[in-house]
Order: sequence, then C-alpha cells, then structure tokens
Amino acid sequence: MADGVENAAVVCCFMTPDYQKSENCKLELQYAKKRGKRIIPCILDDKAWKPSSWLGLITAGEQYINRRDESEENIRLKTKELIGRIKEQSPTSQLVDEPSYLFELTRLEYKRNSHIERIMNPTKFVSIEQSYINLAIVEIKEQQETEKKLRDAHKNDAIMGTFEQIYGVKTVVDVKDIFNQCKDQTKNVLVLGRAGIGKSTFCQYIAYQWATGAIWPQYDLLILIPLRSLTDIHYPPLAPGATYTLFDLVKKEYFIHGLSEADDHLLKEQFSKSQIIWILDGYDEIVQNVPGHLQYLFEQLLKTPHHIVTSRPYLNKLSYKVQMEITGFTDDNIAEYVKQFFNQTEDETQHSTSADERLLNFLRLNPSIWGVAHIPINLELICSLWSDNDWSETKTLTMTALYDNIVEWLCRRYLSKQNSDIQMTKEDVYADCHKELAFLETLAFKGMENNTVILRKDLLQKTLKETEYSSKHYTRLLNIGVLKSINAQSIGNRIEVEKDHYFIHLSFQEHFAARYLVKTLNGPGRQAAIEFINSHKYNQRFQLVFIFTSGLLAQSDTESCTDMFWDIILGEPSDLVGLRQIQLIISCMEENASNSCFHRHAELMDYITKGIIIAISMKHDIIYKQLQESLQRSASLVDDSRIQDTFIKLLKSEDPHVKTNILSMISQLSFSNSSPQLIHTLLLYLDDEYWYTRAVACEALGQMRGEAVTDDVINRLVAALGDENDNVKSNIYLALGKIGGKAVSDQIRDLLSAVLADENEYFREIVCVALGEMGEKAASDDVLNRLVAAVDNKTADIRRKACDALGKIGEKAATNDVMNKLVTAFGDENYYVRESARKCLGKLDKKVTTNDIINRLMMALQDKDANVRRRACASLGEMGEEVATNDVINRLMITLGDENPNVREDACKALGKMGERTTSDDVINKLVIALADENANVRWSACQILRKMGEKTPINDVINELVAALKDEHWNIKRYAYNALGDLGEKAATNDVINGLMTALEDCYGNVKRLHAKLSEKWAKRQQPMTLSMD
Repeated sequence: MADGVENAAVVCCFMTPDYQKSENCKLELQYAKKRGKRIIPCILDDKAWKPSSWLGLITAGEQYINRRDESEENIRLKTKELIGRIKEQSPTSQLVDEPSYLFELTRLEYKRNSHIERIMNPTKFVSIEQSYINLAIVEIKEQQETEKKLRDAHKNDAIMGTFEQIYGVKTVVDVKDIFNQCKDQTKNVLVLGRAGIGKSTFCQYIAYQWATGAIWPQYDLLILIPLRSLTDIHYPPLAPGATYTLFDLVKKEYFIHGLSEADDHLLKEQFSKSQIIWILDGYDEIVQNVPGHLQYLFEQLLKTPHHIVTSRPYLNKLSYKVQMEITGFTDDNIAEYVKQFFNQTEDETQHSTSADERLLNFLRLNPSIWGVAHIPINLELICSLWSDNDWSETKTLTMTALYDNIVEWLCRRYLSKQNSDIQMTKEDVYADCHKELAFLETLAFKGMENNTVILRKDLLQKTLKETEYSSKHYTRLLNIGVLKSINAQSIGNRIEVEKDHYFIHLSFQEHFAARYLVKTLNGPGRQAAIEFINSHKYNQRFQLVFIFTSGLLAQSDTESCTDMFWDIILGEPSDLVGLRQIQLIISCMEENASNSCFHRHAELMDYITKGIIIAISMKHDIIYKQLQESLQRSASLVDDSRIQDTFIKLLKSEDPHVKTNILSMISQLSFSNSSPQLIHTLLLYLDDEYWYTRAVACEALGQMRGEAVTDDVINRLVAALGDENDNVKSNIYLALGKIGGKAVSDQIRDLLSAVLADENEYFREIVCVALGEMGEKAASDDVLNRLVAAVDNKTADIRRKACDALGKIGEKAATNDVMNKLVTAFGDENYYVRESARKCLGKLDKKVTTNDIINRLMMALQDKDANVRRRACASLGEMGEEVATNDVINRLMITLGDENPNVREDACKALGKMGERTTSDDVINKLVIALADENANVRWSACQILRKMGEKTPINDVINELVAALKDEHWNIKRYAYNALGDLGEKAATNDVINGLMTALEDCYGNVKRLHAKLSEKWAKRQQPMTLSMD
C-alpha cells in the first residue's frame, strides 16, 4: 500500500460511505497526504451523503469531481475531467516525513495489526485501543528502596512521602513514561511478568501507540521482535564466517517480499543513522534455545542502546538498572475489563446488560476465582465461558477447573465443526476427541521435557507416530484452536505438518502436559512420570504443570495416583531452604480447595504452617515475602483455622522482628472468614509503643472479613483515631473504608465524610481512597457533596482521588451535580485528574455519549460561577476537534464576550484547539476584536491563535489589528503579532505593516528584533525588497 502511494504521481480517491468506513482506505489516504501527494477526490453515491470526519478533513479545500450522476453522458464528461486533472503539471512531492518512506511501512503494519483476537473465538477481533487496560506496573528498584525505608521508619516519627509510597499501592504506569527511570542516555528496560499476564499485548500496544504518533516521537523507527521467531528454520545457517546483522533482522521480519536494490540501499542508509527503539518480546522463551549461529545476533539485540525486553521472572539472567514487573490487573482493571468485554459482545448476547454485573458479583464472592482473574488471559477465558454458562452455583473455581472448562468448550466447538452432535456429556465429548487430546497432551509434555515452546516439525511427526494420529487429519486438529503454526499467513510451505508450531499460550501447553502426566501416572509408564516429577519439582519452569497435575488428580477417583504424587512432592530430595517445597505445596493445595474429603489435608497443612513459622523467623525478608506471594494467590488457605492459629502464635512472639514480619504478611493477605481470636490479637497491637507497629496492625485489621468483624471492632478502630501519629490515623481511615465496604455502617461513612472537611490535606486524600473502598455503601448526599467539592481542591492528588472515589461508588453517584462536575474536570490542568474524571464518568454512565458531554459543557458555559465557566472552556479545548460542532463554536464565540477576563482567555484558547473548523470569517472576526481586549492575556491568546491560522485568515481586518498589536505594552503580544504577520507571508507586506515594524524594532527588549531575519527571508520575493535597519 505504501509502495503504491510512494510511486504514484497522483492519488485519486473515489469517496463513498464505505470508503470512509474503511480503515485501509483511511491509512492509504492519510499516508498520501503526509507524503505531499496530489489528491483528486471523486465523489460517488447518493446526493445526500457528504464526506466527514477524517475524509472531510483531508479533502477539505480540494475540488471534487462529482460522479453522482450515473448517466452515460456525465460519466464520459467526468472521466475526461479526471484524465485532464491527472495530466496537469504535478508539483514535486514534498518529502514531508523523512527519514524514509520504508519506515512508514512498519507504521502501517502496526496500525493494521491494531486488533486482538479473542482466544476462544479467533474470528472475533477487538480493537487494541478499546481493549487494552493499563496493567499495574511496579518499578522493582523503587519498590525495594521504599520498603527498606519503611522498615527503618520506626526510628523516626515523620510522615514519609506520598500515600502511594507509604502504602505500596500499585500504580499504573503509562507506556509513554516507561523510560522516566532511565538516568543515562541509554534507554534499556526489563519488563517481567508471569504467564498470561499480558506481556505480548503490552508490546503490541506500544507498537500501535508509536505508529499513531501518540508516544515517543524521538524515535524514527520502532521494531517489535517476538524472540521466538529466532529459529534455524526462519534464519537458516549462512556460509562459514557470515553472520546475521540487525539490519538483516529488520529486512526479514518487515520486508518479507524483498526489496529492490535501490530500496535496500536507502533502507540501510536510513537504518544506520536513525534513532531506533527495539521491543524484544519473550526472552524466557528463547534464552535456552538460541541456535548457535544466531547467538551473536541475539547478543547484539540485547546490546542495542534503546530497547524494552519482556520475560517471565524465572530463566531471566539479565541485569538491568531499570526493571519493572507487570503484576496483572488491579481490582479496578478487572471490573473495567469485564464491562468492556460484555459491552463489545452486546449484540451477540441478549442478557449482556446484566451479564457483566452478575459475573463481577460472582467473582467478588469467590476469592479464589477473583485471584485467578487478575491474570488477563484467565479473565478473558472466564468472560468467554460466562457468556455460555451459568456458574452461580459454583463455589470454587480453581485454575485446573477453569482450563478444564475451556478445553471442554474448545472440544465441543471442534466437534460442531465436524457436524457432530454436541448434546452430550463432558465424558462423551472427551471420548470423541480422545485421539486429538492424546496428541496434544503428548506434544505438550515432550515440548516441556525438551525445554522448548517452539515445537519442531520432527517432534511433531514423532508425536504423530507415537499417538497413531493420522497426519491427513492434522489440519482439522488445528481447528481445536490451541496450536498454531509459526508462519500462520501460509507464506512459503503450505504443508502444516512440516511447519514448526507453538501453543497459543504457554499455560495451555502446561495444562496439556499435566494431563499427559496424570495419565502416565495411572498407566504402564508410571516410573518415567515419577522420575520426571522428582527431578523437576523445584524447577519453577514446571511449577504450573505440577499445579495442574494436582488439580486434575483432585478431580479423579484414583486415590493411589494422588498419594503417589504427594509422596514424591514431600519426599527426598528436599529443598535446602524448604521454601520452594512449601510454595509448591501451597499452590497445589489451592487446586484441592473444592475437595473437602481430601484425606491428606491435615498432613499438608502441617507442612505449610511449619514453613510459615520458619520463613517468618528468618532474618532475610525475601524469604517470608516470597511465601507471602504464594499465600496471596491461595485465598482459601488463609481462611483455614490452622493457618490463622499459626498467625496468632507468631503475633504473640516476644521477638520484635517476628512480630513485624507477621503483621506485614497479614496486612497483604485477603481474608473472607477471619477468626475472632485473630482479630482480637490484632486489636491488642493498637496500643503498641511503636507507631510503625500500630500502623501495620491497622492495615492488617483492614483485611479482616466475616462475622467476626463486629461493631466492637469498628469502635476500637474509631477510638484509636486519637493516636498522635498521622500514619496510624491514615491507616485507620483506610481500614474503616475496607470494612465499611463489606458491612453496612452509617457510622463509618459519616466519620469518613467529616474528614473531607479536615484541614489536613493528607487525610483528605486518604479518606477519598477509603470512601472509594466502601463503594456504593458510601453513597449519601453528604458524601457526594463533599466529594464534588473535593474535585475543585487545589491539590491535584485530592482532585484525582475524589474522581476515583465517585467512580467506585458507582451508579448511586450518578447525580446531575456529580456528572456536571466530572465533565468540567475534563479541562483540569492535571492530566491524571482529567483521565480519572473521564474514567469515572464512564463508570457512572456506561452509555454516556460525546453529545451528552457536550450538552453538559454548553450548560456549564452559562453557569453563574466563573470558575465553572472556565473549566467548561478548558474541557471543550481538551476535547478539541472531537467536539468542534457549529453549536460549540458559536457558544465559545459568545463566551469571548464574558464579563470575566479569565473566562474570555480560556474561551479563546479553546477555540484555538478546535482545528480547521474555526477558520471561518465569524470566528476570525471575533478573534480580531479580542486583539483589542482590555486584558493582556486575552490579547496574547487571540494573537497566538491568529498566528496559527496563518494565511487562512481574512487579510485586511487581521493585518490592521496585528499592526496595532505591535504597539502593545506587553512584549509577548508584540512577539506573537510579529510572528502572525510573518506567517501571513507576502500578503502582509504593506506600508502600514512596515511602518509598524519600524516602530516595534525600537523595542528595548529586543524580542522583536530577533525575529526580523526570519520575516525578511519570507518577504524577499517582493518586487521592492524590504530592508529595515537594525541599528
């Protein structure tokens, strides 16, 4: 497409409604415009339709060839006109977008690849811009330093840093800011993340954002490399002594059809002198399997001065100064994603309007599933399954049950494509697919055993023979949807069994490998399975395989196999520290949560409690924190009485180090049924002598749930608000907010609401968060009024947190006052406040449209409060061309006559952001009048906007007013008037202008003088060149 445009002298576009809707047509014409190509628009279709949106902007000012009349005579005449215009002398294309049009091909590819396939239905594509939810990204080094500060904080009584720094809340890092922590000129960032956490989607989103110009304009080229593509099939060995270069990599990945000699030379030249950012996805998938002849190329990629590399945490051998970790979705992200998912499938499901709320309620009531849902791939699968099933009766959904449901669903879909009757039991479904499943299980296990995610064709064919699966049915097997060939576009070899393959996600390979392992334990190959588990049980690469194995065994009736598995896990060899063994036991036990009759439950819980005691007692924090992470993912275990009794025992320790560690651990866990004894023990810490201990105890109390959280507990926390330390008080507010979200308590709500009027801004910020934790239970007229007032607070963090709180309160906050306040907050000076206001408005009213927002802002422009009118102007300006309707522009022109000079200034600025729609005579006349405004800021803004309009302005009136502005007492206004005249070009070279400039050049500041050279060059083509003395 870019090739065609680049080699064209003229681009003819035949405009119809379908043409305007086409993404490819849009990309092509935008590229032609960017490259300075002559565009001839031909308009077809009915007489009522006119091009608008992007098409209207690109073709504005162009003379259309009207082919709406389909009569033979009109077609002949218009065709002749088109040929004549094509033959017209065409100006040389202005190469607007150096360094190379070849680079533009990569941009176009990223824009075209702007959709994400639904895993369970690949025929459905969803826009990455709509579907991408910012992942919580933790800056590892900063987090570690903050934690160290906090641990030492009991030595002083100062409030340290912001709320996020103290409480370790995971902050969302915008992709454009990811290099902010890089202190030197090299920009290298390591991004870690577990399976299914969204690393590849993150990379795809980065590429798309760069392609659209939204981020990193300093880079001429962005290259996204899935590192799994570095195979000897894709990059066969070269002649002895020859090696692949980074340039070869770019050619092979992005110019697969080859380049002409001239283009190859051009690309190489531009590649060598351009600023390039590399996105290297999947280090862990290749590091142990780099072909020998590609090792040098792999090392060169990791030495590039500007790159982001993603990896799973294990197998990572890289050492980077800046490391970040994608920790998955936050609780808010889960709700946002679920709502988006069902909004996007609204036309396909009759019950979608309530499906999202029912699913969210179900997830919140089932902690183990809520934990699983923080991994993006799992949440998509849950949403997909929910649309076809009702799990409201399910109390425990483990990882194994989730993937088992998915495999069953995929098999049913596969059988339906074979025209089979799928009205059968799960067992019959698996029986009908037993050959396909046996093949997938064997292939997955052999791949894991060989430590590879790229499944070579020889392994594929060996598995076909071992499972006796006919290769003639192999293409049909791919329809199950979990296995993909590498060259999915069928370029080159079209025989599927001769291609390399991979599972669509590593977790699917791990699940199928576990299915193979369970079957082998129950068959003649038992000894090989025993040896495999025993050899790899502490290898984190296989941890998920063993977790799935435990879950599958729990679903089966083979007690002997289950005992055999646990005997291997508990037996020799033991882990030297014991940590990995305990972590594995915890993870595998979570998969047994639904099996209440598991006869080894007590024995395994004893192992876990002993492990907790050992970890908490050790001096190295990293030990107990790793165990803490395992318990965080095992919500059902922390409610077990044995675990909670162990916590109580450790809380009563005389060792201050042990007490601090166990309090920290409890504060990070989620409980759904806390014991009264545990809560009572924590309450005793409210009287501890160290403020840090009291603060963490409050945080731990905020995690308590269940019937044991009584009014007495709430009263004890309220009484503790008399604490002299602000950190303790802030944690009490947060704890009350979390408890209030689970139990109806007017006392908590009213207490927190009152704090919003406190003089301490720190407390007001935290209480906004606490009220958000309460959700809809925080909704009262008093709370809403105080939060609305907080949206106008002078502190940006309070304004942002107030918006967040309103969003979490939900539909009960969707009053007119709240909605109007949020709309005007669209114009806040702080980016994060604006974004919070937009998100909040979307939560309060899912169906809110741009027109609704415009109408509210138009009403706000007439508000009696000048600050509201100012915010409305700023909001319209931020929304820019999106809201540039005639009604909006007319209302802003009226507002240019507002009695308040600040409102007039903001109205002026808003018009300046409305794009080409404001270059009408009426708008320009209003701006010309504003050049004579009594307020200097208004004059300055009007001058600045007229300058941007350049030669599109009506000359006479504008020139006269700009000449008058040259005599303004403010040098900034003089400067912009001077620049505006310069942008008008030769048309402004009148005697009046020259005389005005002569006067202005006497300006003592010299700002006008410095611009003289620039204007003189523009006016050099006049018959009598202008010369002004600079002396």
